[in-house]
Amino acid sequence: MQRKFLLFVCTLCIAVGVLTAGSCASGKTAVALTADKAFDYTPVVPDAVNNYPQESIGGKSAIEYLKSEKVVAGLNIGNTLDAWSGNIDENGKLAFVQSGENASWGNPRINQELFNGIKAAGFSVVRVPVTWMGYIGPAPDFHIDEPFLKRVAEIAGYAKNAGLKMIINLHHDGATDSKKGDQGWLSVRQASKNQDEFNRITSQYVRVWKQISAYLKNYGDWLIFESFNELHDGNWGSGGQPGQYITLIKWNQFFVDTVRSTGGNNESRYLMIPAYCNDRRQLLSAGFVLPNDTADNKLIVSFHYYDPYEFGIQGSQTSWGTSSEKQKVVNDFAAVKVKFVDNNIPVIIGECGAVMQLYPDDSAIEQKARQSRREYLSYIFGTAKQYGLVPIYWDNGSVRGNGEKFGLFDRRNGQPNSDESKTLIKLMIEAVR
Repeated sequence: MQRKFLLFVCTLCIAVGVLTAGSCASGKTAVALTADKAFDYTPVVPDAVNNYPQESIGGKSAIEYLKSEKVVAGLNIGNTLDAWSGNIDENGKLAFVQSGENASWGNPRINQELFNGIKAAGFSVVRVPVTWMGYIGPAPDFHIDEPFLKRVAEIAGYAKNAGLKMIINLHHDGATDSKKGDQGWLSVRQASKNQDEFNRITSQYVRVWKQISAYLKNYGDWLIFESFNELHDGNWGSGGQPGQYITLIKWNQFFVDTVRSTGGNNESRYLMIPAYCNDRRQLLSAGFVLPNDTADNKLIVSFHYYDPYEFGIQGSQTSWGTSSEKQKVVNDFAAVKVKFVDNNIPVIIGECGAVMQLYPDDSAIEQKARQSRREYLSYIFGTAKQYGLVPIYWDNGSVRGNGEKFGLFDRRNGQPNSDESKTLIKLMIEAVR
């Protein structure tokens, strides 16, 4: 087994063409990639311009910034700007899409009160996932609708007003379902098939990030960009092919290059870099490397953590907290610390959490599940703090129905949606203090 893994790593390194065993393992040496195609493009109709005045920014490294600003815990405002709905054709491709706050995933429009409440609760950063498909025009301009850009900028203003840092990304633009195939346009499966597909998708990827970063370039260093979310081929973190890993490495490089090219504060903005599927194992693999960057020490790496899946997401495991379960968290986070934090590369756990489990016919089991959830969230946040990681809880606003119930805040007023949620929020914040 180990021998097969090493062979895979060597194959991947050779395919990228510039990695050495040392650079693969350390996480400190960047990939020097040669672009397969020049993606600089001047649109026929000029892109939208935001006349927001340029804010002052500091010159701190990413790890210094997060420490000095006491960025220790955060919350996702999920299933809102990232929401989407559409029709999937017989080939598994999206035929129509509506995304954002109008996609009817059950959450109200984001307001200032929500950000104020998140800040008052003790969180220091919000991650606001954004799905852009549905607002992107046809090739080759790929124009993003200006009202949507303006809305994202308005929400960024809510974060600033509340005194929060904020992360935005490309979220369900890369959505993939193992049964239905690619649902988003940012398909790592398609892009890794051949050069034409890579060029087709990458040209859109570069144009989209060009517009987003140019529109927001004057915002301060409290606004962080993340290249994409959980890109995979339908098998989540376990089934990727070497060509897919290489594609993601290239896209991370194009992301950094594109943002930096827009000037203003983007020349030194903090950028968040995920691995394949935002998977911790892929982040730790020898094949993961950081992009080259013209700015020094401005990159942040990220992974998602819901382990064990049966407890964190599926809700089929009602109890958590054995010594072996806790030790696994320690081992997982310690390994990330050694590879990155100890080398002055900060790490944000972009999503983490555990679903609320309801057992209306068995109060004893429900109470056990609730207590385990309290212990889990407290331990995850506390252990992240211990190893220098910044955990961001996944709040999707959901507290009922058959879906994943992660909601803690009432989106209308920014207050905890129940006494139980208030307790959970308090436990997470106390764990990182």
